[in-house]
Amino acid sequence: MRFLSMRVAYKISFIFFIFFVFYSCSPTKYIGKDEYLLDRVKVKVDDYKLNRSDLKRNIRQKPNTRILGVARFHLGLYNLSGRNEKKKFNQWLRRIGEAPVIYDPFMTQRSASQIELYLHNKGFYDAQVTDTVFYKKKKALVEYYVKVGPVTRIQEVKFDDRRGRENLIAEESGLMANFRRDTVNTLLEKDASLDLDVLDDERERITKMLRERGYFNFSKNFIQFFADTTSVAKENMAKVFVRVVENAVDSNAYRRYFVRNISVNFDYDPMLTAEQVDSMYNMLYYNGYNILYRDKLKIRPKMIIETIQLQQMELYDARRVIDTYVRLQALNLFKMVNIDFREVESDGDVKALDCVIQLSPVKRQSYNVFLEGTHNSGNMGVGGNLTYNHRNVFRAGENISASIWGSLRKEQVNGEGKIFNTSEIGAELKLVTPQFWIPFFKMKDFRRNYAPKTSISFSYSYEYTPYYTRSIANARFGYLWRKANKKWRYNFDLVDLNYVLMKDVDQNFIDGLKNEYIKNAYTDHMILSAVFSATYTDQQVNVKTADYSYFRVNTETSGNFLSVIDGIAGSKSSASGTLNEKYYKIFGVRYAQFVKADAEYRYNWYINRANSLVGRLFVGCGYPYGNMKVLPFEEAYYGGGANDIRAWQARTLGPGSYLATEKYPNSVGDFKLAGNIEYRFKLIWLLEGALFVDAGNVWNINPKENRSGAKLNYNFFNQIAIGTGAGLRLNANFFLLRFDLGIKVKDPSMPKGNRFVLFDSRGGFRRSVFNVAIGYPF
Repeated sequence: MRFLSMRVAYKISFIFFIFFVFYSCSPTKYIGKDEYLLDRVKVKVDDYKLNRSDLKRNIRQKPNTRILGVARFHLGLYNLSGRNEKKKFNQWLRRIGEAPVIYDPFMTQRSASQIELYLHNKGFYDAQVTDTVFYKKKKALVEYYVKVGPVTRIQEVKFDDRRGRENLIAEESGLMANFRRDTVNTLLEKDASLDLDVLDDERERITKMLRERGYFNFSKNFIQFFADTTSVAKENMAKVFVRVVENAVDSNAYRRYFVRNISVNFDYDPMLTAEQVDSMYNMLYYNGYNILYRDKLKIRPKMIIETIQLQQMELYDARRVIDTYVRLQALNLFKMVNIDFREVESDGDVKALDCVIQLSPVKRQSYNVFLEGTHNSGNMGVGGNLTYNHRNVFRAGENISASIWGSLRKEQVNGEGKIFNTSEIGAELKLVTPQFWIPFFKMKDFRRNYAPKTSISFSYSYEYTPYYTRSIANARFGYLWRKANKKWRYNFDLVDLNYVLMKDVDQNFIDGLKNEYIKNAYTDHMILSAVFSATYTDQQVNVKTADYSYFRVNTETSGNFLSVIDGIAGSKSSASGTLNEKYYKIFGVRYAQFVKADAEYRYNWYINRANSLVGRLFVGCGYPYGNMKVLPFEEAYYGGGANDIRAWQARTLGPGSYLATEKYPNSVGDFKLAGNIEYRFKLIWLLEGALFVDAGNVWNINPKENRSGAKLNYNFFNQIAIGTGAGLRLNANFFLLRFDLGIKVKDPSMPKGNRFVLFDSRGGFRRSVFNVAIGYPF
C-alpha cells in the first residue's frame, strides 16, 4: 500500500511539474505587435464599506482565468498549440485552453460607465469612476478608482391613492384596497438608500401579492415609482411615491379571476391538435374534474386530484399554481408538467378562467447496473449494484425498487495470500408512496402544504471477513415531506430496526482487542430506533455560478420502547456482558439504548468558472445508557476515510490521542468534530484538480472507556488531527471518479511536542494515504 501511495505521489508531483511548465510558457506568445495581454484588473474605492466584488461584476473585460490566483493554466494550454490551426492537436489544445485576453480600451471605458451606472442605481448619484492603464512587457494592468460620494436616502414613502376616473376599474375590483392594505409589508424603509434593485423587488412583491389574490393579468409594469428630491429639507434625501398606473391598456389587468373548470390530460402529446384530442382521447368526469386519457387510465384520478392545489370556483392564486407544479413533479411520474389558463366569457366584475393541466408520463419501469472499484479502510476491491424500479406500480404513484449488491475486498491479514478474502452481498426492497399512512388523522392541510410520502423498506446483508461473519437484517417505516420551495426536506423514520448477528467470530481476533469497550461491539445485538432528520439547501438547480449552503441535522433515539415493554413484562436480566453489567434480551439478542444527534454545515463559494472553494463543519455526539453501555459499532462515529480526514484510513484515527495497535481498524467514538476546506479548479477536458485541508478527531465520553487519551476532556483541541493533500477528479457530470492523496500534518497519537509530522518519517509522503471514491467528498 505504501508503494502504491508513493507511486501516486510521484505521479501527482509530475502533474504539478507539468502544471508549472505550462505556467512558465510565455503568456504573451500569441500577443500581436501593438497588442497587450490584460494581466490584472484592480478596483480601488474611497469607501471601505462598499463591496468590491459587486463592483467587479460590472467589469466587461476580465483577465485570463488563474488557479490559486497565480497560474494561468488554461492560457498555458492554449499557448502550447502551434500556429498551424489546421492540425487537430492544435485545435484540441485551443478548444480545452483559453485564448489570451487582449486589452481593449473601449471595453475599459464601457466598464467604467457600467460601474458608474451600478452606483447610480444604488443611490450614489455623484459617483465618479476613472481608469488608469499601466503597460509593462506586453502586459496591461488596469486600475479603476471609484469616488463614491454621498448616498441619497429615503425620507418617507407614500403610497399614492388618487381616485381619478381613469382608475375607476381598479377601485371597483378591489385592487386598490388590496394594494393599500398590504403597504405594511413594504420593503422600502425610512433612511434606507434609494436603491433601484430594492424598488424592483418591491414591484415584484406587490405583483406577487396581487396575483395571489385573483388578479391574473396584473403585471409589474403597472407599478410606478416617483422620487422627489425638491421638496425635502435635507440634502441627499428623497420622498418616494408608489403608484398603480391609472390607465392600463388592458382593463382586465385590474380584474379578479376565478377558476371555473379544471381539466387534467394524463397523456398529453404536444404534437396533437385540438381536433385530434377530441377524437383520440377518452373523457372521465371525476369529482368535478375533467379527466382526459388515451387507451387506458394508468393512474388513479384520486391521487392526482389530491395533489392539485387549485380549487374550482375559487379566486386565482399564483402561489397555488407553483405549488401544483412542485407537487406533480415530486411524484416522479411525469417528464413534463404544464398548467395552462384560458380566459372565458363571463358575466359580472369577476372574470373566469378554465385551467388545463397537461401531463406527459415517463416510462414506468427501468433498471440500473452500477460497477465500481471499492476502497474500504485502505483495502481495494470491486463491487456492483443492480436496481430495478417500477413507478406507479399500483396506479397511485407508488415507486417500488429492488436492489442487489455485492463486493469483494482484500483485507490485510498476515499469512494469507488470497486476492480477495472479504466479501459482502445484500438485497433491499423499498416502497415509497405519496399516500400518508397515519391512521385516525386526516391532516388534509398538512398533505396540501407539505406533499408527504410514506416509505417502507426491508434489507438484508451478509458479510464475510477473516475475523467474523456478520448478518444484518433491517426493516424501516417512515415519512418524508418538504415545503413547496424545496429548501427544507424532512425525514422521520418511526421504526428503524436493525438485527445484527455475529457468527464465527475468531477468538484470537477478540483476544487481540485489548479494550473491553471495543469487544462489546462484536456481539449480537438489536437496534430499534426512531430517527428524525431535516435538510436545508438553497442551491438552485442548473445554476453553477452562485454561492450556496447546505445544512443537515439528525437526531436518533433507540431502545426506550423495548425497555418499557421489559418493565411491563417484568423481564429478568441475562448474564453479565463484557463490561460486567447486566442486560435484557428481545428475541434472543440484546437491544441497545442510546440517544444520538449530529449536524453538518457546508458552504460553496463560487469564485469564477474555473475555481470554487467548499467548506464543511461536522459535529455529532451519541450517549449509550441502560441496556447497552456502549454505542453499537454501526452507530459509533469514526475518523478517516475517503470522505472525512483523508490522511488517515477509515477507522484508524483516534479516539483522541490513543494509538491503535489492533490488526483491524476499530477506532470509533461517541463524539466527533471535523472540519474540511477544499479548493477545486478545472484542468483539462473532464479533469479537475483539488487541494484540501482536513481536521478533526473522535473521542469517547463513556465512563467505561479506559484507553489512554481516548476520553473527551478540556484539552481536546490539542488532539485535533490535521491532514492535507491534493486530488484529481474525472467529472462526466452524471458520474465523478475521485482520486485523493492525503498527507498527515499533525498526528495526535504522537507524543506531545512531536505531533507535527509533515516533514519527518512519521508523516508527509512517507505515510500518505491514497483514496479512491465516487462523487465529491462533500
